[in-house]
Amino acid sequence: MAIFHYGKYFVGAIVVALSFCLENLALAQDADERPFRVFQPDIAPWGDKDSRDGFIVKIVETAFERAGVDHKVVYAPWKREQAAVQQRGYAFMAPLTRLQKREPLYQWIAPVNVSYLQLVTPNPVLAKLDIPDLIDLPIAARLESPAQYTSEHLGFKAITLVENEEVAARLMRASRVTLWMQRGLPGGWAYWKAGGDNGDLHIVKRWTTPEQYLVASLDVPHPVIHKLRTVLDEMRLSGEMDKIKQSYFDAPLDCELLLACISSEE
Repeated sequence: MAIFHYGKYFVGAIVVALSFCLENLALAQDADERPFRVFQPDIAPWGDKDSRDGFIVKIVETAFERAGVDHKVVYAPWKREQAAVQQRGYAFMAPLTRLQKREPLYQWIAPVNVSYLQLVTPNPVLAKLDIPDLIDLPIAARLESPAQYTSEHLGFKAITLVENEEVAARLMRASRVTLWMQRGLPGGWAYWKAGGDNGDLHIVKRWTTPEQYLVASLDVPHPVIHKLRTVLDEMRLSGEMDKIKQSYFDAPLDCELLLACISSEE
C-alpha cells in the first residue's frame, strides 16, 4: 500500500512538473511573439507625432519592415523614451548619440544619423566673442543630451534645461535666454515653428558629435539585433539613408550632415 501511494505521488509530481514547464513555455512564446515598442522622435525633422513622419522615422520603419520585425510605434517625451528603453521593455529608440556614459545602458545597433551641435545667439556682437566671455549669460540646452553635457563642460553658469528644442526656441524668441546650445536641423526647425527667422541666429561655435544610433533595450534578443543591424548597414553603405534624409529638404544638405561623408573620412 505504501508503494502504491508513493507511486501516485510520483506520477502526480510529474504531471505538475510538466504542466509548469508547458505553462512557462507558453509564456515565453507569448513574450517572443509580442510586438516590440519602437520609440520614434517627436523632434522635427527627425520625426513628428502629428504627421507620424520624418527622416529618422522613415529610416527606422524601413529597416523594421525589411527585417520582418513586428513592432508598435510610440511617440513620447525624450526623457520618458530613454527611461522606457533603459528599463528593458522590449523596446527601441532613435536617434541617440553614442556616448561613453550611455554605453552600458543600451544595445547599440547601427548609426542612423549624423548631426552637429552649435551654440547660437540672436546677438551678432556676442557671436564674435570667445566662449569664456559668454559663460555668465543665460543659455538653453536640451536635458540629458550632448547639449547639456557640452554646456556644463564649457562652464556655463546659468543653464536652463528643456525637454525639447521647441521649448528652447520659445525661450529665445521671448528673450528669456541669450544663448542656445542646439542641434542644427531640429533647432532651426523649432525656431521657424516658433515664428522666428533662422537668418537672425548667429553661430558662436559648432562641434561635431558622435553618430546617432538606433538602440535597443538590453532584453531584446540578439537575433533580432543582428537582423536589424544587417539591414541598417546595407542602407547606410548603399547611400539609401542619405537619400531618405535629403528627400525631406529642398536645398542640398551640407556634407557634414551625410553619413557617406563621415564614412569617407574614417
